[in-house]
Amino acid sequence: MGLEVLRGRISHYRAERHFADFVFTDQDRKGMGVLAVTAGLAGLSGQAVGMASAAGSTKEEADYLQFEIDGKPVKGWVWRSPFQEGDRVEVAAEWQADHYELYAIARPADNTIALYPHCSRGSKSHWRNAWWSWLWGTGIFIFFGMLFVGVIGLFVGESHAEGLYGKVLFAALAGSVSFFYPFFALMTWSLGRKWMPFVRLSERVFTALGWDNPAEVDLVKRSKAQRRGGEALEYGVFYFRY
Repeated sequence: MGLEVLRGRISHYRAERHFADFVFTDQDRKGMGVLAVTAGLAGLSGQAVGMASAAGSTKEEADYLQFEIDGKPVKGWVWRSPFQEGDRVEVAAEWQADHYELYAIARPADNTIALYPHCSRGSKSHWRNAWWSWLWGTGIFIFFGMLFVGVIGLFVGESHAEGLYGKVLFAALAGSVSFFYPFFALMTWSLGRKWMPFVRLSERVFTALGWDNPAEVDLVKRSKAQRRGGEALEYGVFYFRY
């Protein structure tokens, strides 16, 4: 079902700050719990404590909104709401049993929008950002690895660096690169897929609001550009232009 766009003024506005799970499911938490037990049995007490803590602290803080637009009841989550009673807004929402479930609320007067937590990019922007982070991260790893080998070579002397010791160092670096490149690529792909439900919801919102090229929308990038222009936005609140 496509999202509807409700336009009008906010009335009977109420925003409450709560903790809720938006990313991790019960199955995810159980999986982290099993890993924690396994790490504990293996004697990795530090890792076990970290995993157990993560398994029990997956809730995130966000604003739960309740209000009306032209007598229509609207409820839903956003990271943070900068809106208030009487604002003229556009709401991307879906009808439930007794209310509209909101996924985004925008104020055209100042091009401000707040969305369901973790929604901010279309699919093309999402994957471009993910793979760019992968290239950047692995590039830094390679740079420091080469720097380390170079420093070791200076300390052991030119003759040793060109000998067996140097070959071992370079072989270790090459082996690390050949391992970490695909390893981090797999992690990037796995985490990127984890975020796809939010990406698909973002595109549904952008499409409903009538924005061009929903897959290319990157609200994080747009908002950073606006901040550089001198206007500071709250965390979880984005800037947009039609």
